[in-house]
Amino acid sequence: MRDYIFFPLAAILAAVFVLMGLQPWAERVPTGPLSCGRCANPEDVTADGKELHRFVPGNYNGLEIVTPDGGGAPVLQITRAADEQYGNPESGPHVVIDSDLECTLAGREIEVIVTARSVGGIAADKFEVDYFARADAEGESGWRDFALTREFKDYPFNFKTPNRGGVMGFDVLGIRPVAPDKRRTMEVKAVRIHAVGPPNPLACTS
Repeated sequence: MRDYIFFPLAAILAAVFVLMGLQPWAERVPTGPLSCGRCANPEDVTADGKELHRFVPGNYNGLEIVTPDGGGAPVLQITRAADEQYGNPESGPHVVIDSDLECTLAGREIEVIVTARSVGGIAADKFEVDYFARADAEGESGWRDFALTREFKDYPFNFKTPNRGGVMGFDVLGIRPVAPDKRRTMEVKAVRIHAVGPPNPLACTS
C-alpha cells in the first residue's frame, strides 16, 4: 500500500479507536462528593436519581443502582452482611459532602431526610444513618436507627453541625441496613440535606 494511502488510513483508524475508548456518546453518571453545583439553593440539596451514583461502598461491596420493578428513576440498593461490623460511616456505604455544602451547613442545625424502604427476600427491618463531620470528636450525629416498611417513606432527623473555622474536612453521610444475621437489603430513593437553623457567620472563617 502506498504511503499516501496508508498514513491517512492509519490516522483514521487511530481516531476511531480513541473515540471508542472515550465513548463521548455514552451517558455519564455523576461521581464524587455531593455538591450544590447548579442547584437553586445550596441550603437545600437532594441526591436522587442519577445523583445516587455519588454513593460509594466503603470497605464492602454492597451497593447497586437499580431500576424499580414499576419503572421510574433509579434507586440505590444497599445490602449488608451480618459480619460487616464498623463504626466509622466511611467504612460502609456513604456519600461525601463537598466543601461548598459543608461550608454552607457548618455551625447550623440541619435536617437529613432519607427516603427508603425494605426489599428482597431477606429484607431489612431497620436501617441506620450517621452524619459524620471530621472537624472534631463531637461533630457526629451517631448512628440513628429507623424501622423500615415495604413502601418508600421519609425518615428525618436533625443534627447541629460543628463550626469549621478555616479547616474543611468534607462531611460524610453513611447509610446501612441493620443485619442481625445473614444479610439484609434496603433501597434508598432520595437523600435530602437542608438547613433549618439560621446562617452562622463564623462557620467558615479563615
